[in-house]
Amino acid sequence: MLRLMSIQSLMALVTDLVGRLQDGSLSEGYHRPLQRGSAQGAVAVLADQEGEQLLLVVRLSIMQAPRERLQQFLATLLELNHRFHGRAAFSLDDLGMVHLTAGRPITDLDEGEVIDLILWTSEQADHYDDILMEAFPK
Repeated sequence: MLRLMSIQSLMALVTDLVGRLQDGSLSEGYHRPLQRGSAQGAVAVLADQEGEQLLLVVRLSIMQAPRERLQQFLATLLELNHRFHGRAAFSLDDLGMVHLTAGRPITDLDEGEVIDLILWTSEQADHYDDILMEAFPK
């Protein structure tokens, strides 16, 4: 039942995003929390580095990077990134928190892409956080 409620909440988020995309009100500064299972993060609209276009970005926190076996852990993240074929990528922030991030330009983004971006990315984050935490405990 809890999982069903999470999917319903995700679909409400998708509905809000699609509505804003269609009516032209999706703009920089849009930020909504996102949770799927134990993975938590947000969906946001950000300007790219050049400031030329807006991106819809999904970023979920996975875990704190382990202190031991760090090189093996980072190699594992790179292997997983490769398997994602560019759809999403793991990254490490300045505080050692691991994130899974995916983003797409909002120009010409359609409903199916919004759904895929949010649901697929959050599903991968929820799946791999458990696997990575088990393989690389603190």
